[in-house]
Amino acid sequence: MRRILLTSAGLTDNFKKLFWKNVNKEPEQVKIIFVPSAATENDGAREGISLCIYMLMEMGIRMENILVYNLKYMLSQNYTRTYSRGVDNLPQEFRRLTSDELKEYDVIVFSGGEAPLLVGEIKRTGFDGVLNPAVEDGLFYIGISAGSMVAAGNFKDGLGYIKNHITVHCECGSECGVVENDEDICLTDEQAIWIEGDSVQIIK
Repeated sequence: MRRILLTSAGLTDNFKKLFWKNVNKEPEQVKIIFVPSAATENDGAREGISLCIYMLMEMGIRMENILVYNLKYMLSQNYTRTYSRGVDNLPQEFRRLTSDELKEYDVIVFSGGEAPLLVGEIKRTGFDGVLNPAVEDGLFYIGISAGSMVAAGNFKDGLGYIKNHITVHCECGSECGVVENDEDICLTDEQAIWIEGDSVQIIK
């Protein structure tokens, strides 16, 4: 069953409670994939990477259980290797994960940054082809800002977990409650979209 949390600015205290309820493991047992690919173009965005890692560590998650997975390191899905043909068994950080490998993790977190950049990297590497089945099977997806936008209806080539176009970091957010149509959604930094199975609601 899908479990997707699309935040504007990360995990508030209430969202952390939702996190632990759904992960249902002790902190030292939680395994996370952290995708910083949207935040590699400027220092303001890179600072968000540091903040995300710090937040996860503050929650008691061990750094050795966090796979920092930058899609920029991955070869394009249709690229034919030349001088590295004989290089096999690369660490996970430097190749596309398989569906079975994704099942070894509890959560995947996509950081904020440049949403078009992130969409481009997901499509270039074909990562959506292994990510989407894993999310459908229960891999907990957490988006932060750009990581939320690529999961919504903002981009034709996005992940499209909901059809709604979302705007993040808004001063005035959409009303909390069940989302019953495809209208645009505005999120304050205290709000998020929570998707559980086919249920979609705005929460804070």
